[in-house]
Amino acid sequence: MAATKTKEQLVIHQIVVKAPQRKIYDVGNWRTALSSADNGRTKQLYDLLDDIMIDGVLSDAVQKRIDAVTNSELTFQNADGEEVEEIADLMDTTAWEDLLTEILKKKIYGRSGVEMTFNDGFNVEPIPAKHINLKNRTILRQDTDETGIPYEGDSQLLILGKDRDFGLLLKAAPYAIYKRGGFGDWSQWIELFGMPQRIGKYNTYDPESRKLLEEAFEKAGSAPYVVIPKEADVETKDGGTGSGSSYNEFRQANNEEMLITILGQTMTTVQGEKGARSLGEVHKEVEEGKNKSDLRYVQRVLNQKVLPMLEARGYPVTGGKFIFPKAAEQLSVAEVVQLSDIMDIPQSYLHEKYSIPVPKDGEPVAKRASSQAARFDAGEDPEGEETISNADRNFFMRLWDFFVQAPQVGASVGKAPIRLSDDATMSEKLAARIANGDTGKFDAELFSFIATDFLNGVQTAFKRVVNHADVRFAYGLQDDAFITALEMNLFHFSAGKTLAEIQELNKAFRESGNFQEFSKKAEQICGTFNKTWQKTEYETAVLTAESASNYHRLKGKTKLFPYWKYVTAGDEKVREEHRKLDGVILPANDPRWKKIFPPNGWKCRCRVVPLMKHEVEGIDINAMRAIVDEYLGTGEWKMNEAQGWDSNRGETAEVFSKNQHYIRKFPDKAASLLGDLHYNDYGLDSFGKKAAAATEKAPVFAGDPNEWRNSHQVMDDYKGRKVQLTEEVFKRHTTKKYEEARVPLVECIPDVLKNPDEVWINDYQKKFDNLNFIKFYEDKVINVVCEVKNGTLYQVTTWFEIEQNANIKVKGRRSRKIDPRWRYRRGLLIKK
Repeated sequence: MAATKTKEQLVIHQIVVKAPQRKIYDVGNWRTALSSADNGRTKQLYDLLDDIMIDGVLSDAVQKRIDAVTNSELTFQNADGEEVEEIADLMDTTAWEDLLTEILKKKIYGRSGVEMTFNDGFNVEPIPAKHINLKNRTILRQDTDETGIPYEGDSQLLILGKDRDFGLLLKAAPYAIYKRGGFGDWSQWIELFGMPQRIGKYNTYDPESRKLLEEAFEKAGSAPYVVIPKEADVETKDGGTGSGSSYNEFRQANNEEMLITILGQTMTTVQGEKGARSLGEVHKEVEEGKNKSDLRYVQRVLNQKVLPMLEARGYPVTGGKFIFPKAAEQLSVAEVVQLSDIMDIPQSYLHEKYSIPVPKDGEPVAKRASSQAARFDAGEDPEGEETISNADRNFFMRLWDFFVQAPQVGASVGKAPIRLSDDATMSEKLAARIANGDTGKFDAELFSFIATDFLNGVQTAFKRVVNHADVRFAYGLQDDAFITALEMNLFHFSAGKTLAEIQELNKAFRESGNFQEFSKKAEQICGTFNKTWQKTEYETAVLTAESASNYHRLKGKTKLFPYWKYVTAGDEKVREEHRKLDGVILPANDPRWKKIFPPNGWKCRCRVVPLMKHEVEGIDINAMRAIVDEYLGTGEWKMNEAQGWDSNRGETAEVFSKNQHYIRKFPDKAASLLGDLHYNDYGLDSFGKKAAAATEKAPVFAGDPNEWRNSHQVMDDYKGRKVQLTEEVFKRHTTKKYEEARVPLVECIPDVLKNPDEVWINDYQKKFDNLNFIKFYEDKVINVVCEVKNGTLYQVTTWFEIEQNANIKVKGRRSRKIDPRWRYRRGLLIKK
């Protein structure tokens, strides 16, 4: 081994390490410390950063980044691809873990350094960040010095960082300071208003009783009190509830900002909304992307910096390299079972993986019971009945006969004896329904599966408090019309996707020679539609909903934030064209935002943050516009434009544009494609059965319509969203020819909206975007029709009683278009 320094020569023994300055910090101190650090004096800033690491959420987020590296498997392989025992022993020490930690701290603090010694084994001594002067490349003896010990050329020192880079903690610091101050204000509020007030009353003519009351209250605890004459009239309110929630929301907003800064997301650390499992998986993927970036960085530092230091000390590392092996994807039991059909899996591996003991000789073993349908051979006649013609041919051979004729008669005609277990997958159910002829061009269960998945993601996205811009800029008020318009768009998209998937399955059915072949094709088709594509579409829907909601909040704050800034996710997954837009600042009213407001592609994670006027002083706005104009001339933009990413979803109130539907221009074609889907296609009871089963009587109104409308201008639907009843619509339906029939029904409107039996999307009045709220009363059936205008107005358009005994001269299926019992219960069923 090469010679190393003596203890007296070690840099770590020459520096004076002092405790950080502990005091009450505010954002002004942060600004001052940053300004000082920009000029090369970093002590104040790093003392502040050390102090804010007391915050539990922030320190836990930082530790997550570090643990992801230290817990990952790391190996060293020589030039022959073999492990080296000396290096393996070196890596199996606490000092090596300290080395990995300090390397990653470069990203956290902007700089880091260690001194490695080999005199008494392998040791790593961290050098405090405030003692590292990157400007003059020295290690400071005192943290207030301007020069110190040069570190360049020292073979035992590893110093990382760039001048004026102060890491992720610099960005998270304001939120930790805000949070700390917010907790102080909250505790003061609780002290003042958390306990109920006490009121003592005394006789005006007995001043001595007043003194006694005051003495009693003083001795009875610290709760606030007031002493008043008996004749006084005082109203007492409990101050311990209600307004304190704003402090908690402020705390949550700061926590989310810190987590987004360090981890890129929030839901792997703090609890999300109920039902947010899918969104949590998306957030976990974001965090894993950060972790992969950290692993690559640490691996490069080890190979480019640490490896030469080890080689200089005689370690056998020539030609070798450190590697973080890619972890094998964890397989579920179902996936292992599927793999066993195409490859040989040793039983010993499964016994070891799942800690299942090997059964002893003669010991009973657990097995899944085979279904009778799978074991059945028609030739065995298990019931002892008489022999059937062709009984010597098994079940699948008889299916072959069926499929020979299938291409001639069509995939949705005929009957195939396909039986399913209770736990059949979606692809198995669809394949059976196609083969049995139970599904034509549309499948209600598939539509519900696709739409529900999208809605869960988008609704969860809207419930989250997105606060990328500033701790003062948060939202919790839902724009009900806008959300409903987005959901309408998702229902249209899900319906088009359902039609496309069923079309592909029908095509595969016609082209298959037997059921086994069709079943495999169906599994592949469903996997592509419902897993691969659904995952991308789901993530895009969530990101689009968040971005569109952010746009609406930003539009309402343009006086305070007149400028907007385009920001990417900042990792290696960012598209190169989007990276060029990173940091672009434009006025909020610049027409370019109509084109570039995120998302700008599938799974685009870019966002926009607001800026105050003083924050853009010195910025060349014309140069920024030139950057955007250059982007709009690139091939990437032309491709996005062709794919429907050329609009601001916050203005169009769409998640997916018309050109992104599985069926091009689907919203314009929905009536012809879905107009003949009726209640029986969804397995619902007939109009007559539903009406006969109703037990609630319809409310009847007999007062002044105008007075009623004054108190019902806004009503809640079944999701708690606000529906408006405009004066124009109300007047049109309560005067002239409508007065006699519609006025008595007005009391039904809020009840039907709040408690509908069914909600359908169809083309009752115009395009396929009318919401029909239908409720069955004991004596009548009421339909309240609503619409969303331009994503801004969610309103009632009409209401009426559905006629139950209409005189329809046209008979057969053609009558359904005009028969009231069929006309309104058709299209897309979104609630039942």
